[in-house]
Amino acid sequence: MTGVENSECTVAIGRPLREEITVSILESSLNCTAGEVLLFSGRMMWRTGCRKLPLSLINSRTNTLIVKQRVFLPGNGVILQYNSRTATKKYYQDCDKQVFGPQGEIVNPVQLPDQRQEVVCRTFINVAPWHRIAIRALYIDLGPTSNQTHFNYILVRDVSTMKTMVFHGKQQFFWQSTGSQAEIEFHENVKDHQTSFWAEYRAIEPK
Repeated sequence: MTGVENSECTVAIGRPLREEITVSILESSLNCTAGEVLLFSGRMMWRTGCRKLPLSLINSRTNTLIVKQRVFLPGNGVILQYNSRTATKKYYQDCDKQVFGPQGEIVNPVQLPDQRQEVVCRTFINVAPWHRIAIRALYIDLGPTSNQTHFNYILVRDVSTMKTMVFHGKQQFFWQSTGSQAEIEFHENVKDHQTSFWAEYRAIEPK
């Protein structure tokens, strides 16, 4: 991330679920007094730094990591090296899914009968930095909503703002994020196995 033309540069690193990412800073020419800085952010961590970066080792604790660099002087920047390994602590459910890329499909997860009923299955969506995510629900049937004890719903979260929207029943929707990351939570009564959800997502240009 050295010699870049833009003052702000972003790198997104993604690996399969069950892995975590470690980043080491090999070189750094950031000018801390000028306000140049490096930001690391993930689903379970957030860290900024400038001084003594070559001594730092960053652990994402999950399978994705975003690195943002802000520089003001030409030629300044950092050189990073990253590796992935099997996560030391389980941060996901077996029914969770991770999707990358500019477009794709999202379907409701299928839980095994022996899985705990209170498990919430999630789908994580990551697209390229500076892009946003558009999700269009093409078919949705979450069953009757009259049973208030066990009702099914879908929660969509905009990771950059942590704002959420909840959808019930057969409510089709079109949703857009403000950043490049989104999460969908499937809250359902697994004893029913009557829920059905199919949607498409695509990366769209920033506003």
